Amino acid sequence: MKRVKDVISAALLSAFLIIGGLTLLGSGVEHSGESIAHIIEEHVHSASMVYPTLANGETATAGAQWVLSAAFEELIPNAAISNRFDIHYVSIEAMDTVSVYELVLYAVEAEIGRVRFVKNANLDATQNVRIQTEIQPAGTQIQFKIACDDGGGGCQATASVFLHLYK
Repeated sequence: MKRVKDVISAALLSAFLIIGGLTLLGSGVEHSGESIAHIIEEHVHSASMVYPTLANGETATAGAQWVLSAAFEELIPNAAISNRFDIHYVSIEAMDTVSVYELVLYAVEAEIGRVRFVKNANLDATQNVRIQTEIQPAGTQIQFKIACDDGGGGCQATASVFLHLYK
């Protein structure tokens, strides 16, 4: 009789060998099966971190109703992270207005993801909102803007990000 652990291990090894034997095309760049398997291995076993670390997040102010902030707010400065990385969560640390918010992440000035969150009368705590970005090159600057549904505009939200590093 096989143990569940052995069956799962064998299934994962089979999946890894299948992936390792493929050549995939994507975004005009060819990746060998070995590189795909390597990227998966790095992601599954990579360090997770928060940015900014040991500091408060950054605050952005929305424009008028459903208008993004006029200026970018920098979350990760240029050259601050020396490895490739991807972002998995946006941590919303504070919101000043009961409203529906939308936050847009940018790699420099190119949009890489968008999330929506809400502050209601009963909620006044950190929200960790799931997002998945593409792998960003080492040293990429990450910025954000926000918008909200408040008719007067000017809502504020403070944010940071959770990310995975790649070797």
